[in-house]
Amino acid sequence: MISPEPVLTDLRTAWAHELSDRLAGLYLHGSLVGGDFAPGRSDLDLLAVLDRDPDEPLLGVLAVLHADLDRRHPEWAGRIEVEYVSVAAVRDAARGQADRQHVIARVSPGELLHLLPATSHRVVTWSSVREHGRTLLGPAADALLPEIDPGRVRAALLDHVRDWPDWVVEMTGAGAQSYAVLTLCRAYQRLRCGRQLSKRQAAEPTAAAFPHWAGLIGWARDWWYESGLDSDPGRAGDVPAFVREVSAAVLAGEPDIRDRVR
Repeated sequence: MISPEPVLTDLRTAWAHELSDRLAGLYLHGSLVGGDFAPGRSDLDLLAVLDRDPDEPLLGVLAVLHADLDRRHPEWAGRIEVEYVSVAAVRDAARGQADRQHVIARVSPGELLHLLPATSHRVVTWSSVREHGRTLLGPAADALLPEIDPGRVRAALLDHVRDWPDWVVEMTGAGAQSYAVLTLCRAYQRLRCGRQLSKRQAAEPTAAAFPHWAGLIGWARDWWYESGLDSDPGRAGDVPAFVREVSAAVLAGEPDIRDRVR
């Protein structure tokens, strides 16, 4: 097993040195914090909180930082996900003013570093970091990030669920299909029980709720946690149908709560 701690230490040191005038806080979240990290499979998920929105000049600095980190730790290249957001963007999102003026920067597996709008979709991550994030730099996350109304987070998660039937059409590989199945399981369980479970934890109760999909859910869990191969044929015939059914089941049981949190 290749420990993630050396790369996190290196990242923390490099980011603190190069971004000292912009970086308000750096936080680890995701599977490593949640206790469900799969060596060789899981990514490292981080949120970098800035003093102001990222821009093109900062993007150039970040591109060099990420390239140097990949060079020093090739075993982690393509498996480090960082989102860069300003305190003001999170604050405005907490007030229901997302999508209006802010941008974030993001790099993730299969996605190059780029700028994009700070949409309300992101509050699911920001709220999770505030509640459970591990501090790498700066104050505790709940001291830096404003609290986001649970109803607003729920509305954003419902938007995710609503969009998944469109997203899954593009997911042709076994890994992407497995991810889609397990992510829908997590969303279903969070909306039903109010807790953020890991992919592994969410699989079993969702299989019980949808017993006719138990085989597919088991396949997705096993592929993800038992080193499935990218060359595996996947389940292209089943995954979109599963996503559509779970999405419809979630949305059918949910009133449209967005107006209540504006």
